[in-house]
Amino acid sequence: MARDEKRVKLRTVDDDVAREPEVVRLYNRELEPKRREELPVRLGAQLPQERPSRLEMPDREELELRTHQPGIEALIETNAFNPDLAEQTWGESSASRLPIPWGWFVLIGVAIVAAAVWSLANLRESEEQAHSIRSETESALAREETEETEARGLIERIENTLRIYFDSSSVDLLARLVRHPERVKPLMLKYHARHPLVQSPMKSLRVLQPLTVDNRGNFWMGSVMLADGRLVNLIIEIDANGQPRIDWETQVCFQPMPWDEFARERPAGSSMDFRVYAERDNFHSHEFADAEKWDCYRLTALDGDETLFGYVAAGSEVARVLAEITANNPNGRNTLILRLSIPHGLQSRRGVVIEKVVCARWLYVDSPDRGS
Repeated sequence: MARDEKRVKLRTVDDDVAREPEVVRLYNRELEPKRREELPVRLGAQLPQERPSRLEMPDREELELRTHQPGIEALIETNAFNPDLAEQTWGESSASRLPIPWGWFVLIGVAIVAAAVWSLANLRESEEQAHSIRSETESALAREETEETEARGLIERIENTLRIYFDSSSVDLLARLVRHPERVKPLMLKYHARHPLVQSPMKSLRVLQPLTVDNRGNFWMGSVMLADGRLVNLIIEIDANGQPRIDWETQVCFQPMPWDEFARERPAGSSMDFRVYAERDNFHSHEFADAEKWDCYRLTALDGDETLFGYVAAGSEVARVLAEITANNPNGRNTLILRLSIPHGLQSRRGVVIEKVVCARWLYVDSPDRGS
């Protein structure tokens, strides 16, 4: 054990310690106003300090501590408060700055009420319109059914009238079924004196369709096939009593005398109404050679071979009416009833004078006066 101990040796120490130069530190009143010593402090070498002494504190058990140590909640919640009051204060700042926009709520409410009222009004109006449409539809269907029934009855009456008409063997029987019987019956007697009445029953009704004449819808056009093979076209009028009346004049294309006979014989001094085709022409000869004085029209007739030229004084009312009619149909023949005359001593062999436009078609819509 003695050999293991370290030997202590003495070492000489130089007593002369190097002295550092002295430093003088000046005192600043502004920086250190509370320093009591105003004399400069001379700083020298730091002398070894004594070993600091440790402050002896008594044991924890010997100290007088608090009888109750506060918890963490006491350190945090320094002041007691009511949580209900805290919730009541939420939004106080915003409420104090911006008032509640009650006007907008009122406006929105009014808009909602108005929209509801408008919707109810439209719903009521839609129901009324639907009811009106339903009523109109039912009325239209009822009218259509009534009209269809009436149309079937009318067609049956027309067919029966036509059958009786073509089965008739005398003028007296025919006259009961024709239009304007008082005026037409003498014409029928005159015509059938030259053209004997040929009886031939109706075989079938080929065509039957409405015909509008001068905005009148009470005319019909029919085409009938007879038992002898003839196809007869005729016009039928429904009178005020709903009875069919046959237009005999257009059926036979009645003329006061045969057209070719009138062209050959040229009866002077008499005026007659003819159903003719009229076309504008420029044939001027003999008494009618002056084109500035006379307007010329080419005249032909149904089932006629002869051609005549009718002349009318230029600028007259008859000339104006003829010009207006032919202007509406410049490229076709115009079916007219013209009153023609041949003056005494007329040198033109094919010329006739047009005295009047009796009718703008071959059909008299209304019965003409006998003296017209």
